[in-house]
Amino acid sequence: MKISWGYKILIMYSLFVAGILTMVFLSSQQNRDLVSDDYYAEELAYQHVIDQSAHTASLSSPVEITQSETILMINFPSEFDDIISKGKWILYYAADIKKDVKGTFEVRNGFVNIKVPTGAYGLYLLKIEWASKGISYYYEKQVYL
Repeated sequence: MKISWGYKILIMYSLFVAGILTMVFLSSQQNRDLVSDDYYAEELAYQHVIDQSAHTASLSSPVEITQSETILMINFPSEFDDIISKGKWILYYAADIKKDVKGTFEVRNGFVNIKVPTGAYGLYLLKIEWASKGISYYYEKQVYL
């Protein structure tokens, strides 16, 4: 049986419309989380993060991060050996906001251990913010857990 060119055009047009509708349906099912609910205000205050990063860059040595299977070990420069500093950390997972992990820490003897939650696998951005003697510091590094 031979199909005329009119039916061939109708079949191709129908397949095109079905493909577009499938693409629209699948794209509407995707998760569209923002990095933060108040991202505009945070972007306006980003100069504070730049200043904190400059303070961190002026330290005697860089912040060192090592990891084992369940613990992230953060070793701070020698300026923080005898000082107790408080700060906060965020493990930011870009693909899913539900996998973000946050916590606080206290620097004692120049290092901090962060327990990695079970099931946290993938590429994270570790953001560390702390203050000592009235100066704020900020450091971030990508970590694969």
